[in-house]
Amino acid sequence: MAARKKSYILTATAENDFRQAKRWSLSRWGQEQTKKYFSDLHDGAEYIARNQPSQTEKRELVGDTGLGIYSVREHYIIYEPVDEHSIIIVSLIRQSRDVPAILRANHYMFRRELKEIRQMITQGRLPHLFS
Repeated sequence: MAARKKSYILTATAENDFRQAKRWSLSRWGQEQTKKYFSDLHDGAEYIARNQPSQTEKRELVGDTGLGIYSVREHYIIYEPVDEHSIIIVSLIRQSRDVPAILRANHYMFRRELKEIRQMITQGRLPHLFS
């Protein structure tokens, strides 16, 4: 079976968020439920990438960061569009957390990671997760 083509890139922060969520999920729900949950997260990311223009803004959560937010089960995927068919996932945050405070506290780190990824894209050196 061929690997699914992704239309998203994960920042280093997002990679860490996904790893932590996976560890937590495995310890709480086990392998099968975790696999389904992460399949849903992947499908959500793909949906965002394909349907960015139709996404409604949730400014009460993201403020004026310019980032998008999309809910998948118990998490929010925080993202920035790359083009009309791809996104950069900045973070994965549980919905029960204080999303605006997390975004404010990590604003500079998110911007730095986004800038680095955009430079790689411009230079034709796509990050390994964009395939």
